[in-house]
Amino acid sequence: MPLSIGRSSKISVSGALPVRSSVFDGGFGGIAKFNRDFLEALDSCPLIERVHALPRLIPDRFDDVIPESIVYDRAAAGGKTAFLRRLLAHARTDDRVDIVVCGHLNLLPVAWLCARRHGARLAAVIHGIDAWSSRTFGLTRRFTERVDAYIAVSQHTAGKFMAWSRVPKDRVVILPNCVDLNRFRPQDRDPGLTDRYGLQSSKVIMTVGRLASRERYKGFDEVIDILPRLSTQVPRLKYLIVGDGPDRPRLEAKARSLGVSDQVVFAGRISEVEKSAHYNLADAYVMPSSGEGFGIVLIEAAACGVPVVGSCMDGSREALLGGRLGRLVDPNRPGELVDAILAAFRARARSRRNAEIEVFSSDNFKRRVAAWIGQMVHAAEPLRLC
Repeated sequence: MPLSIGRSSKISVSGALPVRSSVFDGGFGGIAKFNRDFLEALDSCPLIERVHALPRLIPDRFDDVIPESIVYDRAAAGGKTAFLRRLLAHARTDDRVDIVVCGHLNLLPVAWLCARRHGARLAAVIHGIDAWSSRTFGLTRRFTERVDAYIAVSQHTAGKFMAWSRVPKDRVVILPNCVDLNRFRPQDRDPGLTDRYGLQSSKVIMTVGRLASRERYKGFDEVIDILPRLSTQVPRLKYLIVGDGPDRPRLEAKARSLGVSDQVVFAGRISEVEKSAHYNLADAYVMPSSGEGFGIVLIEAAACGVPVVGSCMDGSREALLGGRLGRLVDPNRPGELVDAILAAFRARARSRRNAEIEVFSSDNFKRRVAAWIGQMVHAAEPLRLC
């Protein structure tokens, strides 16, 4: 039975027989989205009989998409104490547990105890900048070599992690994020959203992400910095920032200080069901980041047929297939960013969804997860999958 702890997953898998699995999931953002996709992939895997999900958080509308085979333990979403209480209760059960998959390295000591308690194999999911350095992990570092398999969302994250953990390469599998190509697709601008944000007759660049001081690596500052220069070449330019957080007042003040506050539109946080329509407002999606493990927003925008400008300095390079799904720039070179945005504007009129986005389809994600489960069931040695 697979389990996911907080922002992590624990999976229990048995021999060649159908498997019971439990995954703990919840929250917003790329990690939570990965966990939800992972749950759905487990639900569709023929080796999985049941999934027990212990959410630390319950995001909006998540109830609507819970697969039938998932047992959703809502009592775990009552805070850290409630979550740990439910986790320990599951660890004490006599249910068969074959694999424990921990979705965040901070929870690795607890996941290891659960795996040891059940005599199970241990796997861990690593996402982004949080796994790139050992400095924040303390006790966790002692357990990294006791993990049987790691799931990394990109080669970039895997490489950064292996550099400090010294985990051998053959113990790491790559499972990139996915996008629902039926939901994220090219569409005309939504007139209601256009009016809401005052985008009539505007050229629009967009970035989606949390506005948090610890996530300034996403590139909001770099885009605002070039707006005065870009505006001299693009009349009626608007920068739509989708997302919210405690760093918003600082970004608003920065826009005022540069004289571009009338060009920067803060949309706030939106629901998942509104995301596709928001991407389709943009003439270019721009995220010159420096700390993305993958960047699911990049492939969501690309799936909508929007020209994408991303970073060559982090996992964005893999999300954009080395430049085949979008333009890659060095975030530290403003002139390079300006040129890439102008090129994206020129391409927008003839833009269509790039067929290579199929690499990241939900169906391919499910196939990768099923292959991984199969290897975990049968393999006695570390796994290999990409």
